[in-house]
Amino acid sequence: VAAYDIMGKQSKTFENMITMMNAGSDDFFAGGGGPSDGTGIQSFSSDERQVFVDLYTSRKSNLDIVKFVPASGAASRMFKQISAWIENPTEHRKLIMNFFKEADKLAFMEVWSEKAAENGLNAFELSFDDKVNWLKVLVQREGLGLDELPKGLIPFHKYEHSATAVEEHIYELMEYANGKSGAKVHFTISKEYEAAFKEEVARALEHLGFNSDQVEISYSSQKSETDTLSTNSKGEALKDENGQLLFRPGGHGALLQNLNDLDAEIIFIKNIDNVSHRRFKDVNVENKLLLGGVLITLRDELLMLHNQVSKGLVDAVSIDQVRDRWGLRIPREYLKLKEYIKRPIRVCGMVKNQGEPGGGPFWCLDKRTGESLQIVEQFQVDRGNMRQEMILSSSTHFNPVDLVCCVRDLEDNKINLNDFVDDEQYFIAEKIIDGETVKVLEWPGLWNGAMANWITVFVEVPIETFNPVKELNDLLRPNHLG
Repeated sequence: VAAYDIMGKQSKTFENMITMMNAGSDDFFAGGGGPSDGTGIQSFSSDERQVFVDLYTSRKSNLDIVKFVPASGAASRMFKQISAWIENPTEHRKLIMNFFKEADKLAFMEVWSEKAAENGLNAFELSFDDKVNWLKVLVQREGLGLDELPKGLIPFHKYEHSATAVEEHIYELMEYANGKSGAKVHFTISKEYEAAFKEEVARALEHLGFNSDQVEISYSSQKSETDTLSTNSKGEALKDENGQLLFRPGGHGALLQNLNDLDAEIIFIKNIDNVSHRRFKDVNVENKLLLGGVLITLRDELLMLHNQVSKGLVDAVSIDQVRDRWGLRIPREYLKLKEYIKRPIRVCGMVKNQGEPGGGPFWCLDKRTGESLQIVEQFQVDRGNMRQEMILSSSTHFNPVDLVCCVRDLEDNKINLNDFVDDEQYFIAEKIIDGETVKVLEWPGLWNGAMANWITVFVEVPIETFNPVKELNDLLRPNHLG
């Protein structure tokens, strides 16, 4: 933290670093020759996809696999709109009335109704005032208080029972994250909710018919040493009542330390709120198997280069084959190649951009790797730079945080992930805390700067695999309903 002059810096951007978005010119990959058309996004035919799926399916029983799910986020953002409706119901009357036309489809409607009844609210033919009071029951502490819970503990889907996001992650991992040591999932959580998560996991296993011998569940929390400084709007460091510097959690980039602590060969990473109804299981599982197969194929090809380098050889033909197939900027010079293939590997699913907020895949320039594929968030882009703004606005794909990673080197040694962070990609976020604007220093994002120096491949996956729940109304989308 001391290395960063946070008082004098604004939010970090990729000043003049973005060179081409994912639909860039075809001549960017001189020579072409692989599945990529020069855009940086790999797209495969049905037959090619099946080859990767079959490969991963045949190999996964010999691999140590874990699913990593960041799950500490609170549901406050999810219910932010509801809070706004309560604060000024007349202004939002039409939205409230429309919401209640479909509210009975929500997975938590039964417990919501019970809590409303305890508060003397009728369940039928609600007046507008009754509807507003029902909303209060949903979010206020004396009611269900759902906006204070972690998002992972919110019921998302309705079956014979209501399934939380935690249960849905456990359900789907059995199909692709069950390796030689069984199925494993690691949730990063807030310590204060550890008991609640363990209770929910026990319920989920019972609902799913699994026992603790079939699924290994582990937990961790953001480490206190990753907390960072914050300032007021004037750039003055915030202090507590004792005059000591006030530290706050350093964003999801701090979770790199939690990821670094995991000992596994293959790690799937997926956000807690990105799960769909089980009727979409097949498409989700198939694409996880696809990403896993791409990762294994790429690693096998890099292992071939590693074996050559170990003998002091540099085969330009072999290097170019891998370069052309995956669009990687693999160096041809011996020492640089030797260092390059020591990096961790990530294969990232990418969906067609349909206007969702968040980051996307871009070609970037950086000091360490030259041209490289990076996931770039909107806040990293200099919106005052017309060229970068045009690149951003015309981007074709979106990052759904759907990754599979290999964190062992080609000699099967665990990699220290801290060695591959672009520390310059930290940023300063503005938050409203207790009614005041606060600037918070955040570490390079987990799938942004924290993985900037990884070997990266982007693969197109169908939009059906991306089902985030950012707002409550998202649970009323078709992919979350039976």
